[in-house]
Amino acid sequence: MTKRTNMIVLASLALASMALPITASAQTVSATRPDTIAAVLTARGLPSKLQQPENGAPYIESAFDDMPFVIALMNCNEDRRGCKTVQFYFGFNDRKGFAVEKLNEWNRTKRFVRAYRDEENDPVLVMDIDTDKGGVPQAVFNENLDVWLNQMQLYRRYVNE
Repeated sequence: MTKRTNMIVLASLALASMALPITASAQTVSATRPDTIAAVLTARGLPSKLQQPENGAPYIESAFDDMPFVIALMNCNEDRRGCKTVQFYFGFNDRKGFAVEKLNEWNRTKRFVRAYRDEENDPVLVMDIDTDKGGVPQAVFNENLDVWLNQMQLYRRYVNE
């Protein structure tokens, strides 16, 4: 290579490395930016509707395989912005009093998700993702979404046994 070719290659590499942070930030998912979560859901063919209630934290409504679920935006500032975490939430309102022993068995045998009975005695399933400090890479969020969707299906079968 000539000296001029080396300089062109080095200049090209320098420009490319300057573009990396922009590309990386464009591919992160964060509770601070619910549109990034909605984009992942939409790309997967799942519905996505952001709800911003007057008194309460914002959340995204979605569904998979005829199972509605919510992605709650949590740990938000007082103005309900700048959220740091998300919680996936799926529950049954027709299985009141589902056995606590069965929920404990579920929790003993599963990772990443947890089950319990909510305030209305309904069995629910939740999973948390921390998106603080700049968000998580889109690929990581997608992997977590895969886990969530799979566990929802398993939980539905488990609760309906």
